[in-house]
Amino acid sequence: METINILGLRDNLSDIASNFQSRKPFRYVEFKDFLLPEAYARILSEFPEVDTQTWVDASGLHTKKKWTQPSVSGSAADTFYKEIQSNEFIEIISQITSIPEVLPDPELFGAGYHQTLDGGYLDVHVDFNIHEKTGLDRRLNLIVYMNREWDSSFGGALQLWDYKKMEMLCQIPPYANTAVLFETNEISYHGHPVPWNSGGKSARMSLSTYYYSQGRDDILGVKPHNTLYINTEGSQGLRKTFANGMIDILKGGPIGRRLRK
Repeated sequence: METINILGLRDNLSDIASNFQSRKPFRYVEFKDFLLPEAYARILSEFPEVDTQTWVDASGLHTKKKWTQPSVSGSAADTFYKEIQSNEFIEIISQITSIPEVLPDPELFGAGYHQTLDGGYLDVHVDFNIHEKTGLDRRLNLIVYMNREWDSSFGGALQLWDYKKMEMLCQIPPYANTAVLFETNEISYHGHPVPWNSGGKSARMSLSTYYYSQGRDDILGVKPHNTLYINTEGSQGLRKTFANGMIDILKGGPIGRRLRK
């Protein structure tokens, strides 16, 4: 493969699968040096800046200054997405997760290039569970972080939460060329609620993709739903959400536009 460190994955496949399977209440694993160094450098050099005319504004009541772009045609990232949708890579994903017949999404619905600008955040949530076009069940998220640099003062670490106990399971820093794979179900709460603040040095950048299956047997009787958010920050979180909503409405942002429809 031209972009993915496939030899590293294969050499450590047993340990990776064991780590993934041992995590509770939902399963996840992170990878260091997920991309080959030259591929990481090439994708990063081509990583486009946010163009408000062509990128998708994913801001809302519980997310701020987040932008997505599923169009990667002709870029080094295009090669990456072809590889993670290949039969060879999906076979590895199935071996890690024990999910048979994992299906990619060539349209990259909600996926592709992701950027969060300074001041932006994504509250803790579970994802939509059914693809709105194909009707497939969403099973896995794969995120590869592309940040040129990261310091703990920037915020923006990925938080994984145990909703039943209302406690954080872990924080995964968005270090360069680190990837995280986690299952998506009704308890896979995750987000980066601490606002990104690089002091103008960079955006929080990642490549994201989602995997699906035709039906599932791990959870039953769940109706289709969109993203479901929870407040993990107490009164501070309530104030943050209220302020975000009011400022957006006053500025005629996406929340205000949705309310006027």
